[in-house]
Amino acid sequence: MRIFMFLIVSFFMSFANEILDENSLSPQEQKYIKFDQNCTKGDSWSCSEIGMTHYKQGELIPAYVYFDKACKIEFGVGCELKAFVLTTYESYDEAFDIFKKACDNNSSYSCLNLAKLYDDGNGVDKNTSKATELYLKACKLGENGACHMLNLR
Repeated sequence: MRIFMFLIVSFFMSFANEILDENSLSPQEQKYIKFDQNCTKGDSWSCSEIGMTHYKQGELIPAYVYFDKACKIEFGVGCELKAFVLTTYESYDEAFDIFKKACDNNSSYSCLNLAKLYDDGNGVDKNTSKATELYLKACKLGENGACHMLNLR
C-alpha cells in the first residue's frame, strides 16, 4: 500500500511546477482542466470523467485516484469504477466490499463483478451457487454480460 501511495503522490508532484497557458492548450486539455477544477470543488461526475480519461489511456493509478475522489463524494459509479481498478491490482477484499454494497443497492454492474469474485474465489471462498444467484440478479437488472454467464452454466 505504501508503494501505491508513493506512486500516487509522485504522479501529482510531477505536475506541481508546471505552469499552463490556457491559450496554448488543446480543447481536450482545457476540458480536462475544467473537469479537474470541478472535481476539486466536489463535483463527483467530473472526478469520474477524469478517472475514465486516465483509465482509457491505461493510466490506472491516476484513474484510481479520481474514482476514489468520486466515491468519497458518494457517487456510486465512481465507487464501482474504483473497485474495478482494485481488482486489477488484486485488492479483492476492498473491491468485494464496494461491489457488495452497490449490488445490495441494485447496481447490475456491481452484482456482475461480485458474481465474478465468487466464481473465481477472489477475496472470498469460491462459491458457484452464490455466483449463479448474483449473475441472475444482475441479469434481471439488465446486465447482458451476466445473462451471458448464466447461459454458459
